[in-house]
Amino acid sequence: MVKRKENFLALTAALGLIFVIITAGCTAGIDQQGDGQVHKAEQATGTLQLQIPEVSVSWKDFYPDYDDRTKSEIIEKAKDEIMRVFPDKDGSTLNGNWIGRERYNDAGMKQIGSPYIEFENVTYKLGEGRNYKIRVDPDQMKITYYSPNTAQYGQPVISYNEAKQKAIEFIRNAQGEDSIVDDPDANSYFRDSFSSGGIPVTYVVYYKTCNGVTYQENSVSLTYDMRRDKVERYFDDLTDPELLSSLTVLSPEPDITYDEAIQVLEDMISEKYNLGEEGLECTTLSNYDSPLSWWDNDNLVYADDPKPLSLVWDIGMTSTESRKEYEEKRIDPTCGSFRIDAHTGEVTRLVYGEDIFVKTYGYKGSSNPQ
Repeated sequence: MVKRKENFLALTAALGLIFVIITAGCTAGIDQQGDGQVHKAEQATGTLQLQIPEVSVSWKDFYPDYDDRTKSEIIEKAKDEIMRVFPDKDGSTLNGNWIGRERYNDAGMKQIGSPYIEFENVTYKLGEGRNYKIRVDPDQMKITYYSPNTAQYGQPVISYNEAKQKAIEFIRNAQGEDSIVDDPDANSYFRDSFSSGGIPVTYVVYYKTCNGVTYQENSVSLTYDMRRDKVERYFDDLTDPELLSSLTVLSPEPDITYDEAIQVLEDMISEKYNLGEEGLECTTLSNYDSPLSWWDNDNLVYADDPKPLSLVWDIGMTSTESRKEYEEKRIDPTCGSFRIDAHTGEVTRLVYGEDIFVKTYGYKGSSNPQ
């Protein structure tokens, strides 16, 4: 059997559960109709039928197809926003390029996501020789990415608590009104890397939630350099709130319990591995200590034909061998990962060893490999 770590609360629910789901979004209550029966453990690898609500909006409603003149005007506004947030940057190095919904990463792989304006090789006015990359959302006019091209660390000159507070204030300033740091429903995560033997930085992350469930990717994160007393990296990965709300319309209550998800995991791995020999234990893959989340990958949010975001169990695994390697070499002990739709029971990701590989993007397991 796969062991559960103590910080997991195994979710238990009656086997007779509602599975025909017609719900409202985050800004309204959940309305459930119909009835059904969840498959028992021996049938857990099957899937339940789910009536999927229609989605009323798409990314196209929020990101118009601007002409070249309008794009140039928006790029100039983006420069002003960068100088507001980073007044010590050299404005003459701000040369923005419009990046559309479809693009390719450095590895040549095609990606989709919200359009943005990218500024490369941005420098400070004085005192620093590094170049930075900055991205700005053209419609919300907010900075969504800020990072140097090279790392540079030394001994800290400010404390963790000072760095943490400065990081929070930076996020407030960058986001303006309705900042995620003031959202009482957001999940937050803070870490002093230096005190645990790491580099002299403070990590601050805020995750957006809906109906008590955390989104996997809708977050704002910041790395504060305690040596330079400055922001090192900043990422705002929040989707337009109306678009996100319109896609989050399924019930936050799972039809497949945590224990049933683990049973699916055991059944699939035991086809090729001896569970007793593997010594599997479950871990969270997130900073917010819960394996239940909304699956909000960009390939789903910005799809041409969007579907409601799935509620999923996202579970990591460690084995006896990987834990031993961690003790000896301090290498990440995670040996595999598993994602299952918490309403239908469908497996949309399972990676373990060299033999088991089920990894897909789209809703209900369609589209391109992830």
